[in-house]
Amino acid sequence: MSLQKKTLLNILLFIGCLALAASAILYNYSYKMCWKCSTQDYYERGKEFVCRDKVELQQTGIDFLRLAADQQQPSAQLLLAECYLGELPEGYNSHDDTALACLNGKLRQNSTFATQFFNRAYSTLHQGDVTDNKQLLNFALLVENGILNSDNPQCDAHSLYLQAAEHGNAIAMHILGFGYHNKADYTAAKKWLRLGAETGNDAEAALVLGDYFFYGKSETINYEKAILWYRVALKTQKTVWARSSEEERFAALDAPKARIEMAMRKLQKNRMLAPMTLHYRISGNANHYIVHSEDRPEGAIGDVKKTATGITAQIDESITLALSIPVRSKVFESMNDGMEWLLRTYARSRYGSYAKVHFVLEQ
Repeated sequence: MSLQKKTLLNILLFIGCLALAASAILYNYSYKMCWKCSTQDYYERGKEFVCRDKVELQQTGIDFLRLAADQQQPSAQLLLAECYLGELPEGYNSHDDTALACLNGKLRQNSTFATQFFNRAYSTLHQGDVTDNKQLLNFALLVENGILNSDNPQCDAHSLYLQAAEHGNAIAMHILGFGYHNKADYTAAKKWLRLGAETGNDAEAALVLGDYFFYGKSETINYEKAILWYRVALKTQKTVWARSSEEERFAALDAPKARIEMAMRKLQKNRMLAPMTLHYRISGNANHYIVHSEDRPEGAIGDVKKTATGITAQIDESITLALSIPVRSKVFESMNDGMEWLLRTYARSRYGSYAKVHFVLEQ
């Protein structure tokens, strides 16, 4: 083989080796290259890589998330902010629990970085129309805890809670309802407590609504409606604590059961004491009244009779007397007094001694 051919062959072999080496390098480090990647692509790859086993892949994931955040990708900004903050406010819902768990421990906590990323995400999202009720709740909690910048934290947090509640967030409904309740603004509280209770997840709201009807807060006292809301609370607790231990379930059901029993006693007593109207009619003649009551169609309740020895009122033998009434008949000086005793005796025997009865004579 000529020298020229050997030289050409060596050059080709060298180029081939270079190509193989380049291919190997590209294969091993291709994950770091994202040709024509969008900001969303960087975010999605970043979330994926931070959960890989290799440290180098994890670092690349962090780099991709930072790149997406720098390009104003709010989800990446929120994820990094949550990681830098470390301890999130109570009630806060992480943007991505899985990715956050993978990131924990890989970034040192830094409240300054956390605040910066949260504010950038808040600014980016509020340029549009935020309808995610969980994110609106998160922003409200961040404002309330001084993590998001605000000139009027109380007003801004309240506005965000309202937006979250209006978009169906049960936690925001609870916060608004009890916020108004604690200010004794029961009319405003009632709206959000009712909506929260109707989600089937807020037994406390249902209990308070029951209390409004029981004690007459912004409502007329109504024990039946109080019982209705107490039963909603009981049903909610049974659902929420269904998989808990017997002891925990018993404790959770104690409050609504006690309130139901309390309201039932009140309702029973209230019904006993509530005035009722009883219509009656009289047959016979001036010397012998036979008295009939509308609630006893089977026969007269008794009679009042004038004789030579006096006026006697007697209740019918088929009627069981109340224990507090010792006699079935009694002597009076007038027919009217005898009829009044007869009517009262019948009402007490049928409806109890606590019953308040108005008697109306049918014409």
